[in-house]
Amino acid sequence: MANESRSRQSRQPATPQNSATMGVILVVAAVVIALLLFNAGGGNTKVTTGDKTAAEVANGDKGTTTTSTTPTPSTTPPASLAVVVGNGSGVTGRAKAVSEKLSGVGYTTIKFVDGAASPTTIIYFAAGHDADALFLAQTMGYGADRVQPIDGKSPLKTPDPAAAIVVLVGADLDPASATFTPPTSAPTN
Repeated sequence: MANESRSRQSRQPATPQNSATMGVILVVAAVVIALLLFNAGGGNTKVTTGDKTAAEVANGDKGTTTTSTTPTPSTTPPASLAVVVGNGSGVTGRAKAVSEKLSGVGYTTIKFVDGAASPTTIIYFAAGHDADALFLAQTMGYGADRVQPIDGKSPLKTPDPAAAIVVLVGADLDPASATFTPPTSAPTN
């Protein structure tokens, strides 16, 4: 048999020739995803196992969810924040009682008024006060799921445009048995 030599055809490289462009695209995508996760987390760490979210588990769906919240420092000292507490619980005097508890942990610029009826307590914040609202929620023993921006309609019967934070006291909060404790990280200026 005669030895036949076969010529090998050159192969195309395994990576595209524009690999630098692909690398830049991947880095940009990673940065965007990291920013979205950071903004959505607000300083919290959430670990979920299974296919269920915390809301699904809370609504009775089966699944295992563990949430660990790390304190988020306030950007404004509590005494400098304009806080309005609205009573949405349907029980007379709860806004005043919550205001007194908040003043005991350093919030001194507080008003209490009537709020829209609510089954749950929600902490609303004006633009730029999201970290302050999260700090207040943690002080009250709540997580980030209770913090929302004031978008559109105010939860107060008489809106207060000077309010940095609005605490809408829901039927779930009994100030007589509630304990307010600031997170371990101190507010910064």
